Amino acid sequence: MHVKTALAILMVSFVAVGASSAQATGGPASINRDQPVSAARAHAIDRAAANFLATSADGAPGLWLAVWDPKRGYYEQAYGRAVAGGRKAAINDVFYIGSITKTALATAVLQQVAKGKIKLSDTVAELDPGLAMKFPTIASIDVRSLLGMTSGIPDYADAAVAQVLLDPQKRFSRDELITLGLASGEQRPIGTPEYSTTNFIILGKLLASVTKRTPERLVTQVFRRAGMTDARLPFPGTKQPARIAHGYAGKLLSSQLQGLAVPDATADLTSWSFDWGREGGGAYATIGELATWGSTCLGNAFLPKNLVRQRLLTRANDAGDYGLGIIRQGNWLSHTGQTLGWMTNVACNPKTGAVVAYATNSTYGNIDVPQRIGKAAFPEYLKASGG
Repeated sequence: MHVKTALAILMVSFVAVGASSAQATGGPASINRDQPVSAARAHAIDRAAANFLATSADGAPGLWLAVWDPKRGYYEQAYGRAVAGGRKAAINDVFYIGSITKTALATAVLQQVAKGKIKLSDTVAELDPGLAMKFPTIASIDVRSLLGMTSGIPDYADAAVAQVLLDPQKRFSRDELITLGLASGEQRPIGTPEYSTTNFIILGKLLASVTKRTPERLVTQVFRRAGMTDARLPFPGTKQPARIAHGYAGKLLSSQLQGLAVPDATADLTSWSFDWGREGGGAYATIGELATWGSTCLGNAFLPKNLVRQRLLTRANDAGDYGLGIIRQGNWLSHTGQTLGWMTNVACNPKTGAVVAYATNSTYGNIDVPQRIGKAAFPEYLKASGG
């Protein structure tokens, strides 16, 4: 595993693994919530979770976990505090899911491909001539390259986070985020594998141009189809849910920033602006809903098999074996999400139907979750993810 520095791409998936031969289909791994795990397994998971929170490397106040295996059953639990020094964590808490948002946006794009409204070979210029005129260097980049992180476009996340750290209420338009990305480094040739959230902001613009609907509505619609009633990609400035789990800087971010806008690990970042994430990392959900999203294999259940096969053709980049808005880890399909104050992960195994979802409310809270609770909670996924 590796985690980038504090001003590096905070929404990037942080598990890097080798190529695999996971099957190129992904139907729903139907979760039976009436089939509980054994009392012994529940106790082992609870004990591991308590030990994790007591000595978390990032000082995460809370942990949310949901695991499903058709042979072992389902377990969902919240541990610690949703608000440091205050409200206990609960399973109906809402938290930001960071780059897991990309999997829903990718699903929305691929649904339009299935309808024949978009082709993976369509370029920016073909789908949105106005956007191509505004940003001519991206005009010839196609949808497949944007979804698969092979466009060569630099990531805006470093620059955006740097500005947010100086002004926590800083707001960005999508065009401003694209501009930040293009100004953040040299644009590499199409085909260069490199994780960049700028790709998904561009995809959001293209999707809106084709459908005449906002990315916020389209992503939320994907979640609703999965049965996720609380999850959504909020519009900028939307009031946060009452049951939001507060997000905290954490020990690692605060130590790296040396007090810049983040005085210490306990700094509460919940009220900070999150519109810089947008469809690249700005959605929220509950832990049960994150497991539900896992049960669709991150949207594959809503796509024809031929598109799923194309989605799972991966290229290795700094986030792992990356497909079209999805990551392969052995026989598992996954994505991690990270934003200022929260860190999340969801994975499914399309062969066995197993699902793993977990979240913490500190910026780097998940870095030791697999090693600390994986053996008790998700041993097969732990092995596949290199733990």
